[in-house]
Amino acid sequence: MIISVIGSGGKTTYIHKLKDKYVFLNKTVLMCTTTHMLIEEDTLIDPSYDEIMHRIETYGYCHAGNRCDEFKIEGLDSELLKQLKQVVDVILIEADGSKHLPLKFPNVNEPVVDPDSDEVVLISNLNGLNKPVKEVVHRYELTNLDPNELVTPKIMQDLIRVYLKKLNKPFKIHVNGDMDLYTRCLKALLEEDVDVDILQKEWFNMQPKLVILGCGHVSQYLAKMASILELYTIVIDNRKEFANVEHFPTANEIHCIEYDQMDAVLPEEENTCYVIVTRGHKDDKLCLEKTLCKPHLYLGMIGSKGKVKKTFDALIEEGYSNEELSNVHAPIGLDIRAQTPAEISISILAELIEIKNAMFSSSISKELLESNVHGTLCIIIDKKGSAPRGVGSMMLVHENGVIDTIGGGKVEYQAILDAKECKEVMVKEYDLSNAESAILGMICGGYNKVLFIPV
Repeated sequence: MIISVIGSGGKTTYIHKLKDKYVFLNKTVLMCTTTHMLIEEDTLIDPSYDEIMHRIETYGYCHAGNRCDEFKIEGLDSELLKQLKQVVDVILIEADGSKHLPLKFPNVNEPVVDPDSDEVVLISNLNGLNKPVKEVVHRYELTNLDPNELVTPKIMQDLIRVYLKKLNKPFKIHVNGDMDLYTRCLKALLEEDVDVDILQKEWFNMQPKLVILGCGHVSQYLAKMASILELYTIVIDNRKEFANVEHFPTANEIHCIEYDQMDAVLPEEENTCYVIVTRGHKDDKLCLEKTLCKPHLYLGMIGSKGKVKKTFDALIEEGYSNEELSNVHAPIGLDIRAQTPAEISISILAELIEIKNAMFSSSISKELLESNVHGTLCIIIDKKGSAPRGVGSMMLVHENGVIDTIGGGKVEYQAILDAKECKEVMVKEYDLSNAESAILGMICGGYNKVLFIPV
């Protein structure tokens, strides 16, 4: 068997893994190149047939080539390689170069695939994502890409597809560099050559962080309910008798500091939500000044209309504009005639949820986002009618159970069954507005399109 490995971002490492696999299976292995390959400690340089075969008989494998320069080898002589093809079980050939960059656009004469190859493996690497083209794409000057443009999944897929058009051999795609659930999904789509545009990065965003400024009774209920909503909660107050774990057992962070010193502990995420509920007008004004200039998804301040106006007037006198203050939700919360601290906290979180879901489409839980479990990820990618969950909702079906939900009921039950049989990326439609709804026992109507990704 002859396997040519091309592309960028981990070819040599992949070849070594294949070598270990085949040696374990008692196959003899030769590692060589048709271009250039780094000289390693056990590399045979300018070897004869007998030297290569002795090394293979001794260790089960041999890494060999003719010297190119101080650090690299090039391909073996053609006649020698022809002889070796007759007697070695597996020949692994590095058939491309990429200057150690994670991505590559091939030149007209690349890759240099051995004509006798049984299989070609194309390597690519997700470490090139979100970095300037000129820094991570070898031979980018041959493309129409802007050198300063950040690499997107679509650019990465386009680079892979340029290679695929050049190949007339059986091939497979292997993608390195996956680090989290989103990149694990990208890896699956790229390796199966499924359009990556079907996946939205924002579906995988962590739920917003909630910063509660002030530790009174409303704050305590806010923190409890925020925990149920899986919001990462930061509580800040300058009174140690309030800012403590006894009062806020569910908070992720508790900081007992002066408000004018809180910059060091405020998040930088753009979807941060701030709720100002301090004990007095002076601290409210200070907290509002501190948070107005921070990136945020939601900024609300508790207080009567009179108190809010007084605070706003003071800030306008200091130079703040009406436009800056117009985005502050004050008085805070939805008008549900809330009276008790618990009711007020519900009104605040209801307003926050309304803003979040209008501007920020992620509904993924922390458990799923941080999961390393292997299984099939099911994602709603389209919906119509009264289907219970929105686009971007997802669940992971694995050997021992299910994480999260795409709506429950018989549709989810059927999706779980389909996920258990899923071997490759696929899309299924569940139409609840026709005869299928009767089969599934549903009467609510609606339509869901679900993407299944083995991860």
